[in-house]
Amino acid sequence: MHPATKILGVILFILCVARANPAVLAGGCFWVALGLWHVGRQGIDRFLTMVARLKWFFLSIILVFGWFTPGTPLLALAPEWSPSREGLVLGLQRSLVLVLAVGAVVWLLETTRRDDLVKGLLWLTRPLAILGFPRERFAVRLVLTLEALPRVGLLAREARDHASEAPRGLGERLQGLGERAAGLFQSVLNQAQQAPLEPIHLAPLAAPGWRDWLGVALVILPLMALAAGP
Repeated sequence: MHPATKILGVILFILCVARANPAVLAGGCFWVALGLWHVGRQGIDRFLTMVARLKWFFLSIILVFGWFTPGTPLLALAPEWSPSREGLVLGLQRSLVLVLAVGAVVWLLETTRRDDLVKGLLWLTRPLAILGFPRERFAVRLVLTLEALPRVGLLAREARDHASEAPRGLGERLQGLGERAAGLFQSVLNQAQQAPLEPIHLAPLAAPGWRDWLGVALVILPLMALAAGP
C-alpha cells in the first residue's frame, strides 16, 4: 500500500473515532484488531507496551469526566461525592479513542519503513511547498521522533528502577526525582549523539494508485458514516 495513503488513512481513522459514539468505536476496534493481527506478535507487544505507559493518563481522564460531568450519581447514598454514570461512560469512551489511536499508529510504524514514511509525508505536504514550509525537515524529524519514543521509555524505566533501590524520605525522594529527570535528559542526548545515522533515500515517489485509494475508502467511509450518525 502506498505510504501516503497509509498516513492519510491513519489520520482520517483517528478523526473518525474521535467522534466517540458506540458504533464508530466498535468499528474502530474491529479495524485496529485486524491491523494488529496482521503485523504479528512484535506489533502487538509494542501496542500493549505503549498503552500500559498511558494507564495513569487514562485513569485521570475517567476520573475527570466521572466527577465533573452532570448526570445520574453512581452512588445513590452519597450523590455529592459520587461520580455520574454518564461521566464514567464518557471517560471510558475518550480513553478508548486514545487506545485506538495508539493502535493505528503502531500499525503504521510496523508496516512502513522509515524511508517510505518520509516519502509519504513529503508527498502529502507537497501543497505546502509554495508557502515555504520546510517539508523535508518536518518529515525526517517526525519519523525520527516516533522511532525514538520507545527508547526514551526504556531509559525512564531504568532510571526509575535504579532510584527505587534504596528507601528514602520525602525530601530525598523529591531531590532524587529532579536528579532523575536531569539524568534522563542527559541520557536522551547521549543516545541521540551515539545513535548511528542510517541514510534515508528519498527517491521520487509515484502517486497512489486506485487500489490504494480504494483500500482507504473501504476502511474510512463506513467509519465516517457511523461517525455522522446520531
